[in-house]
Amino acid sequence: MADQREDQDLPVTWAHPIGTRDGTLTTDAKMVNCFAEKTENAVAIVKRPGTQYSSTITGTAQGQFAYLNANYFIVNDTIYPSGATTGPGIALPSVLVAAQPCCFISSVQAGAPLTTIQNTAGQLWTFNGLVAVNVTDANYLSAQVGFGMAYLDGVYYAMRLDGQVIGSAINDPTTWPALDFAQADVTYGEGVAVSRHLNYVLAFYQKGLQVYWDANAAPNTQGIALLPVLSASFRVGCFHPATITELGDSCFFVSINEQFGRQVQMLVGLQLQVISTPYIEKILENLTLQQIGDNTWSFGITIVGHQFYVLTLSQLNLTLIYDVQLSLWNTWSSVVGGVEQYFTGRFYLASEDPSSPKGDLLQDVSTGLQMQMLPTVYVDATGPINVTCITPPYDWSTSNYKRFNQISQLADSIDTTIAVSFSDDDYQTFSTPRDIDLNGPRNQLRRCGSSRRRIWKMFHQDNTPLRLYDVRMDMDVMSR
Repeated sequence: MADQREDQDLPVTWAHPIGTRDGTLTTDAKMVNCFAEKTENAVAIVKRPGTQYSSTITGTAQGQFAYLNANYFIVNDTIYPSGATTGPGIALPSVLVAAQPCCFISSVQAGAPLTTIQNTAGQLWTFNGLVAVNVTDANYLSAQVGFGMAYLDGVYYAMRLDGQVIGSAINDPTTWPALDFAQADVTYGEGVAVSRHLNYVLAFYQKGLQVYWDANAAPNTQGIALLPVLSASFRVGCFHPATITELGDSCFFVSINEQFGRQVQMLVGLQLQVISTPYIEKILENLTLQQIGDNTWSFGITIVGHQFYVLTLSQLNLTLIYDVQLSLWNTWSSVVGGVEQYFTGRFYLASEDPSSPKGDLLQDVSTGLQMQMLPTVYVDATGPINVTCITPPYDWSTSNYKRFNQISQLADSIDTTIAVSFSDDDYQTFSTPRDIDLNGPRNQLRRCGSSRRRIWKMFHQDNTPLRLYDVRMDMDVMSR
């Protein structure tokens, strides 16, 4: 017979961070293509913004950038204006390694006079709106340069793989004086990249991070202006240059050090803190992840009142999302050709250009097309958005059998359905999904069986918005 305790109407939330016992997402809790939001009705999960194409020129996606008041994107080593549908484009000259991802110092960044384009091979160009010019200065080319640049107080900075930070002539990225370099502690290992953070230059190495400031230490062309910030030297290196992302006043990157374990770090001011959980670190410790090649990338985006650090591990077919406000990890995915995979958006660009698509622009790595990410779009340019939430096991602090008389979903009233299923055998099998109509009077399912411990799963694919609150369980706890 049923226990006499008042165990009716107990809540189950869909807002669970990633939990993985083995570094995969085949079991345990996760949220896919949604994010958590605090509301007056407790924590809700909300469908992420969708994407729509804003250009028709396809090819290998290489990046986006701004020059003066216009935006551009690159596919197949050719520059096109944002939203372009036809045209020959502007070719990058003398390309040594074809169709490589690029990074940029935009002309709108702190008044930089020229936009620079650098590919992962370290090759550098300048762009003036009409033509791209290959930088051929012997001092820049004398040693292999890493992927990533910074611009501070009129000087463009780059990182050589031998660990030297090199600087350009004042407002001239085509000239790199021979004496304008700095060398960090040799124990930091090989150079990885440089990045601008607040009013500092960050020098990332394989086994360390050194922060520099503009001390005006030497006249330009007679020595580099940078000096190290002695209190901001870290024995934490960078796993891959494309994981470095500046989001607001914070810098994010995947770190490594003398030990094998990888973590995600956030630099706030000059304070470094680990933001990855043990579950995320299990994923990052996968032996197939490589430090070389175009297999990992990231970007930051501020949208729908949240800041997200977006980290794609294409070798694992996975995109991890860190919600800065809630300190919560979840995942995003894309459906391409009917197959669900990692999120295909890359190369973020904030656009204020009135003559081209405005807002949050990305490039689709599966086609090279530009696309806008919009909170008012509920489907992706590549296909539907599959929203999936899986909970950890619920037992409500007792191993007795529970009989689920009915479950009720609290949600915004929308003309759509969600499919709910459950597992009573630790994620091995799930029941046949049953639909809940979110536009109905009660939003409920009856006669949901019984179990000692239960895992719940929700799936949604319709081209509609979605906001779900708790599920309420009308449940009896049995006496055995």
